[in-house]
Amino acid sequence: MPSVNLKLLQTFLLAAESGSFRKAAEESNRSPSAVSMQIKDLEEQIGISLFTRTPQRVNLTNEGQVLFEEIGRAMGDVQASLDRLTELAARRKGKIQIACAPTLASSRLGDILATFKLRYPRSVVEVQETPPQAALILLQQQEVEFYIGPEVPNLNEFQFESIIDDPLVACIPEELFNGEKAVRLEDLGQFPLIMLNRKTAVRALVDRLTREAGIELKVQYEVESAQTAVALASSGLGISIVPSIALGAKIDRRIRVAPLDNPNAHRAVGIITARGYVQQRYAEQLIALIRTNLRGEG
Repeated sequence: MPSVNLKLLQTFLLAAESGSFRKAAEESNRSPSAVSMQIKDLEEQIGISLFTRTPQRVNLTNEGQVLFEEIGRAMGDVQASLDRLTELAARRKGKIQIACAPTLASSRLGDILATFKLRYPRSVVEVQETPPQAALILLQQQEVEFYIGPEVPNLNEFQFESIIDDPLVACIPEELFNGEKAVRLEDLGQFPLIMLNRKTAVRALVDRLTREAGIELKVQYEVESAQTAVALASSGLGISIVPSIALGAKIDRRIRVAPLDNPNAHRAVGIITARGYVQQRYAEQLIALIRTNLRGEG
């Protein structure tokens, strides 16, 4: 079918629903002759008769009925999409919904949001603490504006803005510390280890590095939270491996922190957004504050 002016289709729907060119003209603020001319133009463009005309009313032909049903469904889909966008716009007005990696949420996000609230007291920020893969679903469904966390491979529908480099570090209890400036992966094999579980991106990175080096580590404890891993290390239960950004400003005096001596033991941390998504003003200001805060802390 050739390209058809949408105004002709709207006129066709009005005429089909009312069964009258005159009523369609009244609803669209046009003359009956103008409506009749538009219907004729539409019939000529698609090459079929859409109505049978009588002095009292107009009736859809079989082909016209098919077109009416198809356009009706299409318009219903368009209206549903517009309703969804209206709902999203209403939810976004003055409110920011974001997702954040647990390591950042517990260590850096509080200060960032406190500063933002001082600058924009009328703003409302809602936070979902979630790992990266779950965050991508939230971004895809436009449930959140952006995600703060580590880079994720194969981000086809999303874009990643790297803000800082986040090295992995070993948190070593005082009684196990021998003044190391850095810790080699192969040296960790002789100690009980406290590791994040296999659902986390950090654990996947550590497993890949040890596999490539042919090293087998003794994992004594598996936990979900980096803060739990650090707390267990502080209690002397073993050495924990966590991302540096998970450590707060105050580090427990019972542990010493040393980077892993491996050029690949790090990850990029930044902002993930859906491609083509237009951020509202408050979201743009919050992203700018996150950049400043993380780079300053780094």
